Amino acid sequence: MKISTKAGAVVGQAYLWFTRLGNRARIRLCSALTRRLGHPALAGGLLVLSTAAAADPLTQQLTDFMQQQYPTAPQSLLVVIKTPAERLLHCDQPQFSLPSRNRIWGNMSIAIVCDSQKRFIQADVQVTDRYLVAARPIGAHQTLSEQDIAWRTGRLDMLTTAPLNDMALALGSVSERALGSGQALTAAMLRRAWRIETGQTVRVTAQGEGFAVQSTGKAMNNAALNDPVRVRLDSGQIVNGQLMENGDVRVIF
Repeated sequence: MKISTKAGAVVGQAYLWFTRLGNRARIRLCSALTRRLGHPALAGGLLVLSTAAAADPLTQQLTDFMQQQYPTAPQSLLVVIKTPAERLLHCDQPQFSLPSRNRIWGNMSIAIVCDSQKRFIQADVQVTDRYLVAARPIGAHQTLSEQDIAWRTGRLDMLTTAPLNDMALALGSVSERALGSGQALTAAMLRRAWRIETGQTVRVTAQGEGFAVQSTGKAMNNAALNDPVRVRLDSGQIVNGQLMENGDVRVIF
């Protein structure tokens, strides 16, 4: 029987939830479903899952480790170990480590240390969560409004680049290129809106112990809020500063 990708994902998530139950809780659940649905085969299937879960503590240990890599827990996370069983290490407290913290889903090679032995586990980490997409076609160099951005829930590990999941980072930003409707938004596609542009006249302030100085000059680069700015003062001197909320450039000593 052929199972759709979506159905397979649902089954995988149900399995992950079921493995987190204790043995007694699994048995009680099976009994309750048998009484409720009158379907002993269903209870038997769940008991098979129970046996598999008890026999595979490494998957649960690795799942717990991967969940710790996310500041906010994703909606679902499923770990599928691809390394043959005879090449795996097992212990009560394995130490896992990732080759890079920049990649925390998809096909991965994860180091495991058990009782001074070290090996690498090949695993597929499937993560489902919400992320931002273009709600409609967006032109190049367009400032994004609420109407341009929408939420979508899907498999992050199926995307080529990590999508944005913070509305504050997308709202008011400027597209670097044209984007299609439904396209996942990434940091590389957007930039913050310029508060000042090259050649614009700006006010420069400098403060220190016992003094405060103001002057004017021309910005030598584009800058968004809190960005570094080089300014050529009216006197010809070049100073470095930081763009402030009020539009002034504060000199950095």
